[in-house]
Amino acid sequence: MSTLVELVAKNRRRPFIVCDVSPPRSGNTEALSDLSSVTPDMFFVAANPGRTVRASSPSIAQWIESNIKTPALFTMVTRDMNKTAMQTTLLGAHIMGLRNLVVVKGDNFNNSGCGTDKPVEGFTPTAFIRSVRKMNNRIDFTGRSLTDPTQFCVGATLDISRKWCSEMSLADNKIRSGSDFLIAQPNFDPDAAHKFLQEYQERRMSEMPIPIIWGIQIMSKGSISFANVPDHITKELDLGNSGYEIALEMIHRYLEIGINYFYLVPPIFQGGRRDYESAQAVIEDL
Repeated sequence: MSTLVELVAKNRRRPFIVCDVSPPRSGNTEALSDLSSVTPDMFFVAANPGRTVRASSPSIAQWIESNIKTPALFTMVTRDMNKTAMQTTLLGAHIMGLRNLVVVKGDNFNNSGCGTDKPVEGFTPTAFIRSVRKMNNRIDFTGRSLTDPTQFCVGATLDISRKWCSEMSLADNKIRSGSDFLIAQPNFDPDAAHKFLQEYQERRMSEMPIPIIWGIQIMSKGSISFANVPDHITKELDLGNSGYEIALEMIHRYLEIGINYFYLVPPIFQGGRRDYESAQAVIEDL
């Protein structure tokens, strides 16, 4: 399968869409049947959303590539494994034919109540990205040579809801560590993304050197969001306007300012149910 960077380079004349996927809380592939009717340029498989036990991100990404024939990003969470386990998982993913991954730290665990988990954190995200680069050069984290080099295209995350100065510095660190692209957390203000890129260029005296895939969350009546939802979006939903139309309008605003790479997040409901039909409606209209 092609890498995200290769696909982005081939799709400059139309929107490039990455669709978010939640792994099932099941070992049954029937739980993935809804994905067969979704046609993005790539899928992005989350890892244990909500800190719940789910099928692994690499296994679902491999199933998607084998059965739907669409490239898929898988997620590696540095919170959950030591260095040996993370690089072992990467070699297994490479054997399965996967080439695209996103590195995240993962949310902190809730320490209250029974059945809680503990972080391991063998790597920081930037250190893990550097280690992936070394694996691509046939070196593991101990400095020993692998039999063959890996060929991973690796990305990291961006969140412009945080202070821009620190987020720009963190993005620079991820880029220096070897990130090939960034996935931006969903926000509901295309102008903020435009201003962020402008300020980055003014401060660094150069454009952002790698692609950013900008997050668009499709809202629906009763759905949940991990980002702050503006009051005007909530009011539009209360008035009966569809979330897919609101998302489509935001995407067209992005297109007007020259941004055409999107991370599309289908509506999320309590219990983890997803509305992939809304995502497909957006994809088809684009």
